[in-house]
Amino acid sequence: MNYDKLNKENLPMIGYGTWKLKNKEETIEIVKNAILNGYTLIDTAQAYANLEYVGKGIKASKIERNKLIISGKLWNADKESKESIVNACKKTIEDLNCGYLDLYLIHWPASKAVHKDWIEINAKTWEALEYLYEIGLVKAIGVCNFKKNQLEELLKTAKIKPLVNQIEFHIGFRQLETVEYCKKEGILVEAWSPLGSGKMLKVEELKEMALKYNVSVAQLCIRFCIQNGVIPLPKSKDNERQKNNIDVFDFEISKEDMKILNEFPYVGGSGLDSETITIFN
Repeated sequence: MNYDKLNKENLPMIGYGTWKLKNKEETIEIVKNAILNGYTLIDTAQAYANLEYVGKGIKASKIERNKLIISGKLWNADKESKESIVNACKKTIEDLNCGYLDLYLIHWPASKAVHKDWIEINAKTWEALEYLYEIGLVKAIGVCNFKKNQLEELLKTAKIKPLVNQIEFHIGFRQLETVEYCKKEGILVEAWSPLGSGKMLKVEELKEMALKYNVSVAQLCIRFCIQNGVIPLPKSKDNERQKNNIDVFDFEISKEDMKILNEFPYVGGSGLDSETITIFN
């Protein structure tokens, strides 16, 4: 499929996350394998400090560029001006050696816990992303970690609606208010940490349910996202697990079990709240 136009109809149902891939040479092989195992959406970020090697992994796969969706993110330190945002985007493209980005996201919103003028900062940042779209450096734009009220403020001045909002989402942490608002506004939700950074794999109740469907806990968690209309971005370094994580279309979680999972008590959350967090500038 040629992704000349990126929209909600042709965004894959599963993507591959590259957060915490640190070993340089190993990253090349891991990313290459992920693509050869069927992942066409590769999620990256400047803050991950591994773009050069992710890019080399993409090249090593020898899959045509227009068959892949490469997603990058704007880090907080690069929000100073329109020029700095444009330069950050160009740097991401250069580091990945990918020619252009299919999707470019604001990694974290400016929060009221840190900035009195958070609404203006987010609006100006989004305006710069709209410019990147207009000049053709990126095919689509979106956000990460925006909660409902942050999106509401952004949409008051946005000329282009975000294609996606990438948030933490998994069993035991669904951020339902934000997800429902995104669906109402036609914004796709991507799930970072769909396995709760691996914490879900140790939950006994999930092990029992996965056994019922003859799948792994990881497959159960990924399928849970899909049945909630959310695009999971799992990451595994292991070749066989990569294959298993994308092999989730030959079973369906029952309505009764989805109810149990959707009402699952809090577990596995990172504790990062974009409205109150102060560790990011």
